[in-house]
Amino acid sequence: MVLGNINSLREYLNLLADDIFAKKFLLAISGGVDSMVLAYLFTQSNLSFEIAHVNYHFRGEDSNLDQKLVEDFCKNHNIKIHIKDISEEEKSEMKSLQNWARDIRYQFFFDILEKEKLDFIVTAHHLNDELETFFINLSRGSGIKGLSGIPKNENKIIRPLLDFSKKEIYDFAKEHHIEFREDQSNLKSDYLRNRVRNNLAPNILEIFPNFLTSFQESLSHLNKVNQFYQNQIDTSFEDVFISGDEQEFILDKEKLLQKDKVLAIEIIRKLGFSGIEIEKVLHAENGKFFRSNSFEVHIKRKELLCVKK
Repeated sequence: MVLGNINSLREYLNLLADDIFAKKFLLAISGGVDSMVLAYLFTQSNLSFEIAHVNYHFRGEDSNLDQKLVEDFCKNHNIKIHIKDISEEEKSEMKSLQNWARDIRYQFFFDILEKEKLDFIVTAHHLNDELETFFINLSRGSGIKGLSGIPKNENKIIRPLLDFSKKEIYDFAKEHHIEFREDQSNLKSDYLRNRVRNNLAPNILEIFPNFLTSFQESLSHLNKVNQFYQNQIDTSFEDVFISGDEQEFILDKEKLLQKDKVLAIEIIRKLGFSGIEIEKVLHAENGKFFRSNSFEVHIKRKELLCVKK
């Protein structure tokens, strides 16, 4: 896709979703350069879309100015906008800031999707986001899925700017006089992602000026391997599946243990387990019970009874 080429954008979206002119999109717009470029591109596309903005009120008047920019953009282009103001009561439920903020905005987006009968959420993640996510996942011992990149289309979320660097997006905004806001909190190194963005990534790009191009090629290779890998996991899962539905099903424990160990581990990982808990589930005795964030697993002799929470 060529940034700014509307036909190219349409063709790219057609690869991610069928019959895009019959679809309705919800753009997640913060007011930053990435999302404002995304919004601008969609205004040129003749596609049907609405805009959603979340105001967390973390940055005082700056947060309100972000919201005003997005509201003015929507007013000028006659775009329907959805605003969520985060209350102090909602903030009191916060534990991990970044996880909480992500969960609350995506719940808002999916609620709009259902209420307005829209088809896809569109976000402005870009190539530098991919780089940050790669190193964060690498530091956490992630498997190949975590290292193969942010999905371009997954769970009704489309990310059409993943092939473009932050510099390309800035340059495009300047060329087309697109107004945007800078979040100064991104310059602080309070969080791991910010430390990767502000310290690690610039050093790598200074040492290897063409790193992003090579990185993009590597991600493409990893993604193809991951697709093959996930197909093998899905096939193995079907082989050990005995009966049930999405909410409750039974797996054949004997068949599971006969599988290649990597595949057996990944099948249990699909149930929300990780690390040593996976080994415990695989080799547990009859009558044992395990609980992950998403499933309860009961060991029933030669079977695993899996109940979704």
